Amino acid sequence: MQEYQIRYIENLKQIASLIDIYSFELTEFEDWYQKQMQARDRAAQLKKENIALLNDYFFPALDDLHNATKQDISELEEFADQLMDWKTNPDCGVYILIHDSLLSLYRFRKDRNGIIRELYKLGMGMFYRQRTVEGFDIERIRKYKFENEMVFTEAGSYLKYFEEIDDEQTQGFIIRSLANIAITAVDRRKRVAVSSRVLKILQDEHYRSIAPGLPWDVFLRRSYQQMSSNRDILSKGNLSREELTEILEACQIVFEPEKDNDNPNIRWLWPYYEMEYSCGFTDLQTTLDRMEQLISDSKSDQFDDSGLYANVQLPIYYGRLMRDNPSLQSKPKHVKFLRQAYEKMMKTLMNFPPEKYNDLFRYNVALVITAYLEIDGVDTYEEVTTKLMRKLTGISYVRCLRVSEILQAFCDCIYSQEADFFDDIPFLKQIPDPKTKREALLDYAGKCGLYYNFGMLNMNMERLRASRNLFESEYEMYQLHTSGGYDNLISRKSTERYADIARGHHRWYNEAGGFPEDYVRNESDYRKMSDVTALAVYMTDHREEDYDSLLQQIQKEEGKRFSPLVSSYLNVDELKETVGNILKKEDREYYEQLYQQLKQ
Repeated sequence: MQEYQIRYIENLKQIASLIDIYSFELTEFEDWYQKQMQARDRAAQLKKENIALLNDYFFPALDDLHNATKQDISELEEFADQLMDWKTNPDCGVYILIHDSLLSLYRFRKDRNGIIRELYKLGMGMFYRQRTVEGFDIERIRKYKFENEMVFTEAGSYLKYFEEIDDEQTQGFIIRSLANIAITAVDRRKRVAVSSRVLKILQDEHYRSIAPGLPWDVFLRRSYQQMSSNRDILSKGNLSREELTEILEACQIVFEPEKDNDNPNIRWLWPYYEMEYSCGFTDLQTTLDRMEQLISDSKSDQFDDSGLYANVQLPIYYGRLMRDNPSLQSKPKHVKFLRQAYEKMMKTLMNFPPEKYNDLFRYNVALVITAYLEIDGVDTYEEVTTKLMRKLTGISYVRCLRVSEILQAFCDCIYSQEADFFDDIPFLKQIPDPKTKREALLDYAGKCGLYYNFGMLNMNMERLRASRNLFESEYEMYQLHTSGGYDNLISRKSTERYADIARGHHRWYNEAGGFPEDYVRNESDYRKMSDVTALAVYMTDHREEDYDSLLQQIQKEEGKRFSPLVSSYLNVDELKETVGNILKKEDREYYEQLYQQLKQ
């Protein structure tokens, strides 16, 4: 690789370590804090260097790719390989840019093998980038799924030239792309159809004889695993006999190697049990008993793939069964087990070694955030997500603590002058005692500061944002954190009051700018708290600016970006001074709050 490429990779690794505040041992606070500050400053310096490396070397290289030598292209490909290791994936965005550019080059050169290879690699980059929005409402991310599917579909379409292609690696990319259509297609029946076709191809002696060096049996095993993942549609009753048979056979095949294993991989043992339940071969109670046994037999400190499946995914699936069968929620035995399973799940996540954080771990976190069942008898969603935010968001959580303090100062000032200002919020309006109402308001404001950015928790973009500026496509995905946060918060009783704050904090007051467009301010009972949050977030984002200049800028945006009612309170001398002091404060106080929480 070229020197700038080596340096960029080294910087990414350093930044990932530096921004992980949990990689530092909890020694005495002063020592711990100083290490955090040094790490933060160093990470900021490395980010600037990365931006310069991209602007000065990388982008010019892509712009001049048609004049690149074989050596230049080889170095770019090696650079891309270092950016996507399929586990930690240091920088999917740059990886995608490289392979998208190489795809354009090979299209221009009419290099069929190059086109197929780059389509496959581009598709894989897009797939792993989409893990950022894992669990989001499908309608919000359908376009990304479709774009990814089309890339794999184009690569797979070259199957008709399979015999003409004299390179086995290229032939392998065709087969793998065909199979990967199934991991990007939204329609489940299409996924079944794709997997079915691929399984036939993989067992066809004609194709095997053309490319005997390909790992056909490995492809076959993985395709059976992929087919078995369609078992959740078995109970829908709209499958043909052939479709049903193919899914059942796939579940049986992935089950066989694990059933008599002393240490089975739960990831492939469970599908068979789930398949039997979905098809009516076993009843609900038998399925629950099996699941309880698998969860109980696992150790909470088993941090491999099988451990994550048993300790995180199975408890989530147990909750889904209780959600889909509401009568179970009134049975103490099952509620008690769910509580225990969830507690074990959180123990696994909270004690998961930071050095083992990878794509699969983040996927499991996203699963908890999007599918946690909140019912009486288990920890509330607010309790669970508060722990996860402290554990996983690090520097972002520290920033939220500052926003919380600003919100509380704002709301206290507003309440002192206009006690019914927030009475559109139902639970506040119902509190008759002024003192109790003020305490409830300030508590709510503080928690809004923690939850306004909640959608970022399962997006895993902190490392990327700390490494360089977001590309346009990444920024578009980043904007989904408002809608994603809303969807998860509104669906649980303990957090529904924070949902509109999470959705509306980037939307302009007059709705002429910002995002998301589906946030309609006047339709929200919580709009005034969203107004305050939008201003608090903006001031926090610009706290390095001269305070008086910042106030002047806010005044210019009154009635457009900011609520004139809310921003007018900045003319109150006491609030003006208080907020000014909060913005000027070092992060020390907020780090100490987090430190004390981590020490508990």
